[in-house]
Amino acid sequence: MKLSHNKKRNTAFLYESLVAELTKTALTQDIKTQDEIVSILKEFFHKSKPLHAELKLYKEISGLNGSSKRVAMRVIEEAKKVRDTLDDKVLFNEQTKLINRINKKVGEKVFDNFVPSYKNLASIYQIFSKTTSIKARVLMENSVINELCVKPLVETVEKPKLSKAAYKIFTDKFNKKYADFTENQKTLLKLYIESVRDQGLELQSYINEEIGDIKKIVEDYSKTEEGQSLSESIDKLRADINSLRGQLLSEEIIKKVLKLQALAEEIKNG
Repeated sequence: MKLSHNKKRNTAFLYESLVAELTKTALTQDIKTQDEIVSILKEFFHKSKPLHAELKLYKEISGLNGSSKRVAMRVIEEAKKVRDTLDDKVLFNEQTKLINRINKKVGEKVFDNFVPSYKNLASIYQIFSKTTSIKARVLMENSVINELCVKPLVETVEKPKLSKAAYKIFTDKFNKKYADFTENQKTLLKLYIESVRDQGLELQSYINEEIGDIKKIVEDYSKTEEGQSLSESIDKLRADINSLRGQLLSEEIIKKVLKLQALAEEIKNG
């Protein structure tokens, strides 16, 4: 069944398109545009914002890969209930502001970005839409469930599987080795480990946000009496932070960000 779908009114599509554009700016080292996108993501998809609430519901459903059909059906039902509590007018107004900001600061090209999960996101949009008929909604739900829950018949590449015991050993070692790490550092490492699944899009977005936060902490510290007495060190730190902008993801970059995160935590804790 083919239904109309306005992708610019699909919150998850808007988010994924921005993240895709963010990755492009990292490859081309377009720092100005990169900063604009990070600013937009922070403003419109912060956990306190309406669009974040709806995006979370899209992710709950699209993240059902490998789940049983029974579980998938329950998750979709619960997601619909929560979606019904969201104010459509508020969401529409926020999307309008977001679209205008993208057009003005980044360009309409963002909406042409390839989003791998576009088909499922479009179906979820129809499931959430109050204008979709009951029959069409049921068909869409079945389509999404079948798409996400049915295992592929042929595995083109045999991937090594990690047993539960081996995974537990790995996790225990990881937690022991990085027990003293801050939550931000653990999040960075987790995203780095999982970056293969989405070509590092979420990791790239997180690093850019972290760099911005670290820079603010350093700037605030530079205005203190102690910070002013360490002006030469502060200048070097600024240079280190700025050198990360536009860099391609690598193990070396991860190590540098981890060190900066540790330093930022020390500054915050006095």
